[in-house]
Amino acid sequence: AEPKAECEIISFADLNDLRVAA
Repeated sequence: AEPKAECEIISFADLNDLRVAA
């Protein structure tokens, strides 16, 4: 899950995964 300005959508998806895992 690496924040990339190029793909904000992917960033949100990664954040969702992290929140779900938490």
